[in-house]
Amino acid sequence: MTTVEEAQFWQAIGILIKNYHALNKKIFEVVLTQVEKQQDGRLCDSSEEELWKSLKENPNQRTCSGFKIGFKLLPKKLPENILATGTVDFEKCLYECQFASDEIEDFSVRLLGGQLLLESKQNPNWLEFVLKPKLLSWSQSKQEESKVKSLGLVDVEKYNDLYKQLKQKHSQRLLDYWKTAQESTDPLKFIYEDLAIAAYLIVLWNQTQTEPKAFADLGCGNGLLVHVLNAEGFKGYGYDIRKRKLWSLYPADTQQSLLEKAVEPNSFRLDFPEVDWLIGNHSDELSPWLPVLAGRLNINYFLLPCCPYELSGAKFRRRNTKISAYQDFFQYVTQVSRECGFEVLQDRLKIPSTKRLALIGIKRNPTKDLEYFVQEELRKYKTGESEIKLREKEESVRNCTQVEKSIIDGLVLKIFTQLLASNADKWSGRLPMREIAQSLTKEELSGIKSECGGIKTLLRNKHEVFEFCGGDLIGIRTPKAKAPLLQSRLTTKKRSCFFKLYHPLGCPLADAECSFIH
Repeated sequence: MTTVEEAQFWQAIGILIKNYHALNKKIFEVVLTQVEKQQDGRLCDSSEEELWKSLKENPNQRTCSGFKIGFKLLPKKLPENILATGTVDFEKCLYECQFASDEIEDFSVRLLGGQLLLESKQNPNWLEFVLKPKLLSWSQSKQEESKVKSLGLVDVEKYNDLYKQLKQKHSQRLLDYWKTAQESTDPLKFIYEDLAIAAYLIVLWNQTQTEPKAFADLGCGNGLLVHVLNAEGFKGYGYDIRKRKLWSLYPADTQQSLLEKAVEPNSFRLDFPEVDWLIGNHSDELSPWLPVLAGRLNINYFLLPCCPYELSGAKFRRRNTKISAYQDFFQYVTQVSRECGFEVLQDRLKIPSTKRLALIGIKRNPTKDLEYFVQEELRKYKTGESEIKLREKEESVRNCTQVEKSIIDGLVLKIFTQLLASNADKWSGRLPMREIAQSLTKEELSGIKSECGGIKTLLRNKHEVFEFCGGDLIGIRTPKAKAPLLQSRLTTKKRSCFFKLYHPLGCPLADAECSFIH
């Protein structure tokens, strides 16, 4: 049984106070509205800074016996916010939380003899299986202050209210567009992500008094963000090298705002002189160029960088291997922004993506020698001004998806049969990658030898059949039932079920549960 020390207990309570929404999926965020400290038997005004400091302090150095905290819980769906009160009692090692709503149960947490004692009148399972494990985890964690706070540049309550309004107003129509276009991408991710980004931009523009005369979304993809912002009264345009199926389903004004046009950094000119904001929403090769283009035009920008690329269009070369590749690239684009003369703002968005750090450039000092920096950066990596090459309109695909279908099908079936034979139960089976590769002839491998990743890429692309089981092992994936909502409303079955066709025992799923045609 894990023993918790007092310092660890208050560390966990401090995280709980700020992150109750991590335990309750109905809550978007927690906002502290009031902090009072208990001192000499009476309550007096205090601050969040003093609260966090006291929770971390040595008990002998504390100047108060506890705190009373006022909360506002921002629900994801309920129209009204929920008020709550938290009480910190240092002398009893006790934290109590009471909610002014029947939607959420009151609870208390106490440290006694190194153990956590949790109480709730109506929800003991939540205490035992949700709250307690989380508190134990938080008590043992090493806490480091995040350099970029979530939604640190906007009013969280205004953002949450607007996000709920946008979901109610747009989500169903956008889901219908997705179904009509028969898009293969996940609508729940793309729709709610772009609605969240739209809500963020609108609140940011209002708070910073930088509402655009017009915006331009470079690398706009499906044009969803342009459509939502236009529908909310913000004039703007989207540029992308290729038209998407969804474009033709939007209203006429949005269709007219979407331009099938390449963005070549050294020759790109905006078609609309009123544009005073550039947007880069997961803009891939254009990401490092967004601050450069905004600097050249002397306008503002918002950038949500995703896949890492150099200014040349080549894959990003690591500068700092002590941090993650994503953080390394984010720091690089931040440096580019500063070299372009921007006072760079950073924020962390709440979107369904692992790449959610944003850069915002509003104020700019135009004395920076922008062009000198760009050319030096290109020369440094021997790319030269004339060799800047971003995305082609028709991209060559080298991931085994362009190999002749008969070759792919033959290899998949052979490997599948080989895995089946390796296990007596005739359902699954595992073999080392090396053994699989050695069993294939040169002729069989010649059809994919020029493809990036070769046999490994082939197996990854057939993820509905095969799975990587750790180490060098490859196995047969057991089909899993999909959520009924996704099957009935959002996706269209396009391919036959591999297991129904080729597995001796057939597919273990019913037709309604399987993602493929039976």
